[in-house]
Amino acid sequence: MILIRKYVVIVLLIVLALVSVTYLDIGLKSSITSSDSSVSAYSSGNKTDLSSDIILYVHQQNANTNILEKELVSSLEEYGYSVTVVNEIKDDYASQFAFVNIVSISRSYTPVYSSSDSQVRFGFSSTGETKYLDITGKDTQKTVVFSSNDGYSYNLLIQGDITLHDKTKGLFTYRSYQNHIEKEIAKSVASQLDSQLRAQMISS
Repeated sequence: MILIRKYVVIVLLIVLALVSVTYLDIGLKSSITSSDSSVSAYSSGNKTDLSSDIILYVHQQNANTNILEKELVSSLEEYGYSVTVVNEIKDDYASQFAFVNIVSISRSYTPVYSSSDSQVRFGFSSTGETKYLDITGKDTQKTVVFSSNDGYSYNLLIQGDITLHDKTKGLFTYRSYQNHIEKEIAKSVASQLDSQLRAQMISS
């Protein structure tokens, strides 16, 4: 009977350890994160001040959407933007629109050393029209054509790709590492988008 109880305790401890590693955000770690980016911007018309309000869509294919959305909203708010999150793709949001899509991500995880490479696509439309944006990451080449008949006094379109490399050491759970990566992605996207928007206004 005592032996059975010992086995039960051991099994419970193993299960608890596995649950902790998988689901809890716990850890002490240090990270080295670097990124490369390529961004294109298209504009037409007479430039005006851009609004600080942004509608945000996060594509769900390779992301823990709830965590990434939260981190993106937080990062963009730090730059002074007011963000409204939506969960569907429309042809026209009738307001400033941005999207983020983790096109691919590869992780190598151990509790003491992990690494990852992430391919992220993001975009912005000042009018809210999405026909020229590759939101789903199909890598389709779309020719951007702005027309005076569109009815917009100013039209700005931004699309970019970010490659994020990360190496992390310490003692940490899988969830802790996952959250770390999505936070780094959010910070990188917010920084790139804000930089592009400010550059457009400075050049006006």
